[in-house]
Amino acid sequence: MKLVALTISFFTTLVVYPVFGAEITNVTLSQSPLAQPVRNCSLSLKKFLASSNQYWIAKEHPRPEDLRFLIEHHDDRKGLEFIQITNERERKIDSAPGAGHYGWVVYDPKTGELWDESRDPDQPEKLSVDSTAAQEYRSCRALDEQCYQANQNMSDDPTGGFYPNPFEIAGDSSERYVKYSQKRQPFYWSPNKHCAVQAFLVNNDKVYALSWGRNNGFVWSRYINPKTKQTTEGWLPEDMLVTKEQVCNDARLKSGVENPSASEFVMREVANKQQRLYFYDAPDKVCPRGENTFIVAGDNVQVLNRPAYAGYSFVRYTHPVTQNVTVGWVSASELR
Repeated sequence: MKLVALTISFFTTLVVYPVFGAEITNVTLSQSPLAQPVRNCSLSLKKFLASSNQYWIAKEHPRPEDLRFLIEHHDDRKGLEFIQITNERERKIDSAPGAGHYGWVVYDPKTGELWDESRDPDQPEKLSVDSTAAQEYRSCRALDEQCYQANQNMSDDPTGGFYPNPFEIAGDSSERYVKYSQKRQPFYWSPNKHCAVQAFLVNNDKVYALSWGRNNGFVWSRYINPKTKQTTEGWLPEDMLVTKEQVCNDARLKSGVENPSASEFVMREVANKQQRLYFYDAPDKVCPRGENTFIVAGDNVQVLNRPAYAGYSFVRYTHPVTQNVTVGWVSASELR
Protein backbone atom coordinates (compact mmCIF):
# COMPACT_ATOMS: atom_id res chain seq x y z
CA MET A 1 0.00 0.00 0.00
CA LYS A 2 1.25 3.44 -0.92
CA LEU A 3 0.20 6.30 1.35
CA VAL A 4 -0.12 9.71 -0.26
CA ALA A 5 -1.22 12.90 1.49
CA LEU A 6 -2.68 15.18 -1.15
CA THR A 7 -3.51 18.87 -1.07
CA ILE A 8 -4.72 18.60 -4.68
CA SER A 9 -3.27 20.28 -6.96
CA PHE A 10 -1.66 17.13 -8.25
CA PHE A 11 1.00 18.61 -10.51
CA THR A 12 1.54 22.26 -9.58
CA THR A 13 4.95 23.60 -10.68
CA LEU A 14 4.58 27.32 -10.02
CA VAL A 15 7.39 28.41 -7.75
CA VAL A 16 7.68 31.29 -5.30
CA TYR A 17 10.68 32.47 -3.37
CA PRO A 18 9.62 34.03 -0.05
CA VAL A 19 12.15 36.28 1.63
CA PHE A 20 13.44 35.51 5.12
CA GLY A 21 15.97 38.22 5.86
CA ALA A 22 18.62 37.95 3.18
CA GLU A 23 17.96 34.26 2.53
CA ILE A 24 15.85 33.14 -0.43
CA THR A 25 14.11 29.79 -0.10
CA ASN A 26 12.70 27.89 -3.05
CA VAL A 27 9.16 26.68 -2.22
CA THR A 28 7.05 24.63 -4.59
CA LEU A 29 3.57 25.53 -3.44
CA SER A 30 1.95 22.13 -3.98
CA GLN A 31 4.52 20.49 -1.68
CA SER A 32 4.74 23.01 1.16
CA PRO A 33 2.43 22.49 4.16
CA LEU A 34 2.94 26.16 5.05
CA ALA A 35 1.92 27.53 1.65
CA GLN A 36 -1.57 27.96 0.26
CA PRO A 37 -1.76 26.13 -3.08
CA VAL A 38 -2.15 28.60 -5.94
CA ARG A 39 -4.60 26.39 -7.79
CA ASN A 40 -6.03 23.13 -6.58
CA CYS A 41 -8.95 20.75 -6.66
CA SER A 42 -9.26 20.36 -2.89
CA LEU A 43 -12.26 22.67 -2.48
CA SER A 44 -14.19 20.98 -5.29
CA LEU A 45 -13.37 17.60 -3.70
CA LYS A 46 -14.66 18.82 -0.33
CA LYS A 47 -17.89 20.03 -1.96
CA PHE A 48 -18.21 16.67 -3.68
CA LEU A 49 -17.73 14.71 -0.45
CA ALA A 50 -20.03 17.02 1.54
CA SER A 51 -22.82 16.48 -1.00
CA SER A 52 -22.84 12.70 -0.46
CA ASN A 53 -25.18 10.68 1.74
CA GLN A 54 -22.29 8.99 3.57
CA TYR A 55 -23.62 8.16 7.06
CA TRP A 56 -21.77 10.76 9.17
CA ILE A 57 -21.98 13.46 6.53
CA ALA A 58 -25.74 12.95 6.20
CA LYS A 59 -26.03 12.99 10.01
CA GLU A 60 -23.80 15.98 10.80
CA HIS A 61 -24.18 18.11 7.62
CA PRO A 62 -20.64 19.57 7.77
CA ARG A 63 -19.59 22.60 5.78
CA PRO A 64 -17.34 21.62 2.85
CA GLU A 65 -14.55 23.94 4.05
CA ASP A 66 -14.44 22.12 7.42
CA LEU A 67 -13.65 18.75 5.87
CA ARG A 68 -10.14 17.35 5.64
CA PHE A 69 -9.09 14.28 3.72
CA LEU A 70 -6.28 11.81 3.18
CA ILE A 71 -6.04 9.75 0.01
CA GLU A 72 -4.51 6.28 -0.25
CA HIS A 73 -3.75 4.17 -3.32
CA HIS A 74 -3.83 0.40 -2.86
CA ASP A 75 -1.58 -1.74 -5.05
CA ASP A 76 -4.16 -4.55 -5.19
CA ARG A 77 -6.94 -2.23 -6.37
CA LYS A 78 -5.19 0.10 -8.76
CA GLY A 79 -7.13 2.98 -10.21
CA LEU A 80 -9.27 3.48 -7.09
CA GLU A 81 -8.71 6.13 -4.46
CA PHE A 82 -9.44 5.47 -0.79
CA ILE A 83 -10.38 8.71 0.96
CA GLN A 84 -10.40 9.20 4.73
CA ILE A 85 -12.73 12.04 5.76
CA THR A 86 -12.48 14.08 8.95
CA ASN A 87 -14.20 17.20 10.25
CA GLU A 88 -11.69 19.46 11.97
CA ARG A 89 -14.37 21.57 13.65
CA GLU A 90 -15.48 18.70 15.86
CA ARG A 91 -13.45 18.83 19.09
CA LYS A 92 -11.77 15.65 20.26
CA ILE A 93 -12.02 14.94 23.99
CA ASP A 94 -10.94 12.02 26.19
CA SER A 95 -14.41 10.53 26.17
CA ALA A 96 -14.71 10.89 22.40
CA PRO A 97 -11.23 10.58 20.83
CA GLY A 98 -12.74 9.66 17.48
CA ALA A 99 -14.84 12.79 17.18
CA GLY A 100 -14.71 14.20 13.69
CA HIS A 101 -13.57 10.96 12.02
CA TYR A 102 -16.18 10.14 9.39
CA GLY A 103 -14.50 7.02 8.03
CA TRP A 104 -13.43 6.02 4.53
CA VAL A 105 -15.01 6.15 1.09
CA VAL A 106 -13.77 4.80 -2.24
CA TYR A 107 -13.66 7.00 -5.35
CA ASP A 108 -13.45 5.69 -8.91
CA PRO A 109 -11.92 8.42 -11.14
CA LYS A 110 -13.04 6.62 -14.30
CA THR A 111 -16.76 6.57 -13.45
CA GLY A 112 -16.90 9.42 -10.94
CA GLU A 113 -18.71 7.11 -8.49
CA LEU A 114 -18.31 7.23 -4.72
CA TRP A 115 -18.69 4.07 -2.61
CA ASP A 116 -18.84 3.30 1.11
CA GLU A 117 -17.29 0.01 2.21
CA SER A 118 -17.38 0.75 5.95
CA ARG A 119 -20.22 -1.64 6.81
CA ASP A 120 -19.37 -4.52 4.48
CA PRO A 121 -16.33 -4.43 2.11
CA ASP A 122 -17.83 -7.31 0.14
CA GLN A 123 -21.05 -5.40 -0.46
CA PRO A 124 -20.09 -1.73 -0.85
CA GLU A 125 -22.81 0.89 -0.85
CA LYS A 126 -22.92 3.28 -3.76
CA LEU A 127 -23.37 6.78 -2.40
CA SER A 128 -25.55 9.43 -3.96
CA VAL A 129 -23.85 12.77 -4.64
CA ASP A 130 -24.79 16.12 -6.08
CA SER A 131 -24.28 15.86 -9.83
CA THR A 132 -23.04 19.44 -10.17
CA ALA A 133 -20.43 18.97 -7.42
CA ALA A 134 -19.34 15.67 -8.95
CA GLN A 135 -18.88 17.21 -12.40
CA GLU A 136 -16.99 20.19 -10.97
CA TYR A 137 -14.51 17.87 -9.30
CA ARG A 138 -14.06 15.69 -12.39
CA SER A 139 -13.56 18.76 -14.58
CA CYS A 140 -10.92 20.11 -12.22
CA ARG A 141 -9.04 16.81 -12.30
CA ALA A 142 -9.28 16.65 -16.08
CA LEU A 143 -7.75 20.12 -16.38
CA ASP A 144 -4.95 19.15 -14.01
CA GLU A 145 -4.22 16.10 -16.13
CA GLN A 146 -4.16 18.27 -19.27
CA CYS A 147 -1.73 20.67 -17.60
CA TYR A 148 0.41 17.81 -16.37
CA GLN A 149 0.66 16.38 -19.88
CA ALA A 150 1.70 19.79 -21.23
CA ASN A 151 4.58 19.75 -18.74
CA GLN A 152 5.48 16.18 -19.64
CA ASN A 153 5.70 17.10 -23.33
CA MET A 154 8.47 19.65 -22.77
CA SER A 155 11.90 18.70 -24.08
CA ASP A 156 13.65 21.34 -21.91
CA ASP A 157 11.91 21.86 -18.59
CA PRO A 158 12.80 25.26 -17.03
CA THR A 159 10.69 24.42 -13.96
CA GLY A 160 13.23 21.83 -12.79
CA GLY A 161 15.70 22.25 -9.98
CA PHE A 162 18.55 23.89 -11.86
CA TYR A 163 21.56 25.18 -9.98
CA PRO A 164 22.55 27.89 -10.36
CA ASN A 165 19.16 29.37 -11.14
CA PRO A 166 19.03 30.08 -14.91
CA PHE A 167 17.78 33.63 -14.26
CA GLU A 168 21.06 34.38 -12.56
CA ILE A 169 23.17 33.33 -15.54
CA ALA A 170 24.14 36.28 -17.73
CA GLY A 171 22.35 36.24 -21.07
CA ASP A 172 19.81 33.54 -20.17
CA SER A 173 16.97 35.98 -19.55
CA SER A 174 15.80 39.40 -20.70
CA GLU A 175 13.63 42.18 -19.34
CA ARG A 176 9.99 42.19 -20.42
CA TYR A 177 6.85 44.10 -19.41
CA VAL A 178 3.23 43.01 -19.19
CA LYS A 179 1.32 44.40 -22.16
CA TYR A 180 -1.59 46.74 -21.48
CA SER A 181 -4.84 44.89 -20.84
CA GLN A 182 -8.10 45.60 -19.03
CA LYS A 183 -7.72 42.28 -17.23
CA ARG A 184 -5.09 41.09 -14.79
CA GLN A 185 -2.52 38.72 -16.27
CA PRO A 186 -2.32 35.39 -14.41
CA PHE A 187 0.66 33.10 -14.17
CA TYR A 188 0.24 29.54 -15.47
CA TRP A 189 1.73 26.43 -13.90
CA SER A 190 1.94 24.73 -17.27
CA PRO A 191 2.32 26.06 -20.85
CA ASN A 192 -1.41 25.68 -21.48
CA LYS A 193 -4.17 28.31 -21.51
CA HIS A 194 -6.32 26.24 -19.11
CA CYS A 195 -3.69 26.16 -16.37
CA ALA A 196 -3.94 29.61 -14.77
CA VAL A 197 -3.22 30.03 -11.06
CA GLN A 198 -4.20 32.64 -8.48
CA ALA A 199 -1.05 34.72 -8.95
CA PHE A 200 -1.51 37.84 -11.05
CA LEU A 201 0.43 40.64 -12.72
CA VAL A 202 -0.87 43.99 -13.95
CA ASN A 203 -0.02 46.38 -16.78
CA ASN A 204 3.67 47.27 -17.12
CA ASP A 205 4.84 44.93 -14.36
CA LYS A 206 8.45 44.03 -15.11
CA VAL A 207 9.41 40.37 -15.48
CA TYR A 208 12.45 38.46 -16.68
CA ALA A 209 11.75 36.00 -19.48
CA LEU A 210 14.01 32.96 -19.82
CA SER A 211 15.50 32.90 -23.31
CA TRP A 212 15.37 29.11 -23.70
CA GLY A 213 12.26 28.57 -21.54
CA ARG A 214 9.69 28.74 -24.32
CA ASN A 215 6.95 26.23 -25.07
CA ASN A 216 3.59 26.31 -26.84
CA GLY A 217 3.45 30.14 -26.96
CA PHE A 218 4.44 30.55 -23.29
CA VAL A 219 7.69 31.64 -21.70
CA TRP A 220 8.97 30.76 -18.22
CA SER A 221 9.22 34.08 -16.36
CA ARG A 222 10.31 35.58 -13.05
CA TYR A 223 8.62 38.49 -11.26
CA ILE A 224 10.13 40.28 -8.24
CA ASN A 225 7.64 42.31 -6.22
CA PRO A 226 9.25 45.77 -5.89
CA LYS A 227 7.87 46.23 -2.35
CA THR A 228 8.05 42.81 -0.69
CA LYS A 229 10.94 41.50 -2.84
CA GLN A 230 9.08 38.19 -3.05
CA THR A 231 9.91 36.33 -6.26
CA THR A 232 7.37 34.38 -8.30
CA GLU A 233 8.17 32.16 -11.27
CA GLY A 234 5.76 30.58 -13.72
CA TRP A 235 4.58 30.48 -17.31
CA LEU A 236 3.28 33.63 -19.05
CA PRO A 237 1.82 33.96 -22.59
CA GLU A 238 4.65 35.29 -24.71
CA ASP A 239 2.31 37.53 -26.71
CA MET A 240 1.38 39.37 -23.50
CA LEU A 241 4.96 40.46 -22.88
CA VAL A 242 6.72 43.36 -24.61
CA THR A 243 10.18 44.87 -24.48
CA LYS A 244 10.96 48.24 -22.90
CA GLU A 245 11.47 49.66 -26.38
CA GLN A 246 7.99 48.53 -27.42
CA VAL A 247 6.41 50.06 -24.30
CA CYS A 248 8.14 53.39 -24.87
CA ASN A 249 7.41 53.50 -28.59
CA ASP A 250 3.73 52.80 -27.91
CA ALA A 251 3.57 55.52 -25.21
CA ARG A 252 5.15 58.08 -27.56
CA LEU A 253 2.74 57.16 -30.33
CA LYS A 254 -0.32 57.44 -28.08
CA SER A 255 0.82 60.81 -26.71
CA GLY A 256 0.48 62.37 -30.16
CA VAL A 257 3.64 64.43 -29.64
CA GLU A 258 5.90 64.49 -32.68
CA ASN A 259 8.28 67.32 -33.66
CA PRO A 260 6.38 70.20 -31.98
CA SER A 261 7.22 73.71 -33.15
CA ALA A 262 8.90 76.30 -30.89
CA SER A 263 5.70 78.35 -30.74
CA GLU A 264 3.93 75.50 -28.92
CA PHE A 265 6.11 75.82 -25.79
CA VAL A 266 5.62 78.00 -22.72
CA MET A 267 8.04 78.76 -19.89
CA ARG A 268 7.58 76.94 -16.59
CA GLU A 269 9.67 76.44 -13.47
CA VAL A 270 10.70 73.20 -11.77
CA ALA A 271 8.96 72.96 -8.39
CA ASN A 272 10.69 72.33 -5.09
CA LYS A 273 8.97 69.00 -4.34
CA GLN A 274 12.13 67.04 -5.05
CA GLN A 275 15.74 67.98 -5.70
CA ARG A 276 16.08 66.20 -9.02
CA LEU A 277 13.46 65.88 -11.76
CA TYR A 278 14.52 63.11 -14.12
CA PHE A 279 13.87 62.90 -17.85
CA TYR A 280 11.96 60.04 -19.50
CA ASP A 281 12.21 58.93 -23.12
CA ALA A 282 8.44 58.45 -23.26
CA PRO A 283 5.46 59.23 -21.02
CA ASP A 284 5.62 55.98 -19.05
CA LYS A 285 7.31 54.96 -15.81
CA VAL A 286 9.06 52.17 -17.72
CA CYS A 287 11.04 54.70 -19.79
CA PRO A 288 13.48 56.65 -17.55
CA ARG A 289 16.42 58.04 -19.49
CA GLY A 290 19.04 57.53 -16.82
CA GLU A 291 20.44 58.77 -13.54
CA ASN A 292 22.51 61.53 -15.18
CA THR A 293 19.75 63.32 -17.08
CA PHE A 294 17.76 65.60 -14.80
CA ILE A 295 16.83 69.18 -13.95
CA VAL A 296 16.59 70.65 -10.47
CA ALA A 297 14.30 72.84 -8.40
CA GLY A 298 14.17 76.40 -9.75
CA ASP A 299 15.29 75.53 -13.29
CA ASN A 300 13.31 77.23 -16.05
CA VAL A 301 12.14 74.93 -18.84
CA GLN A 302 10.03 75.18 -21.96
CA VAL A 303 6.93 73.02 -21.60
CA LEU A 304 4.71 71.89 -24.45
CA ASN A 305 1.48 73.84 -24.01
CA ARG A 306 -0.81 70.82 -24.02
CA PRO A 307 -2.55 68.86 -21.26
CA ALA A 308 -0.27 66.36 -19.53
CA TYR A 309 -0.35 62.86 -20.98
CA ALA A 310 -0.42 59.97 -18.46
CA GLY A 311 0.95 62.39 -15.86
CA TYR A 312 3.90 63.54 -17.99
CA SER A 313 4.71 66.75 -19.87
CA PHE A 314 7.05 67.14 -22.83
CA VAL A 315 9.77 69.71 -22.09
CA ARG A 316 12.82 71.38 -23.61
CA TYR A 317 15.62 72.51 -21.31
CA THR A 318 18.56 74.73 -22.34
CA HIS A 319 21.52 74.66 -19.95
CA PRO A 320 22.35 78.29 -19.04
CA VAL A 321 26.14 77.73 -19.25
CA THR A 322 26.77 75.11 -21.92
CA GLN A 323 23.64 75.96 -23.98
CA ASN A 324 23.14 72.23 -24.46
CA VAL A 325 19.49 71.41 -25.17
CA THR A 326 17.76 68.41 -23.58
CA VAL A 327 14.26 67.34 -24.61
CA GLY A 328 12.07 64.63 -23.12
CA TRP A 329 9.26 63.88 -20.71
CA VAL A 330 9.10 64.79 -17.01
CA SER A 331 6.49 64.36 -14.28
CA ALA A 332 3.92 67.12 -14.87
CA SER A 333 3.19 67.47 -11.15
CA GLU A 334 6.74 68.70 -10.56
CA LEU A 335 6.27 71.83 -12.69
CA ARG A 336 4.68 75.13 -11.72
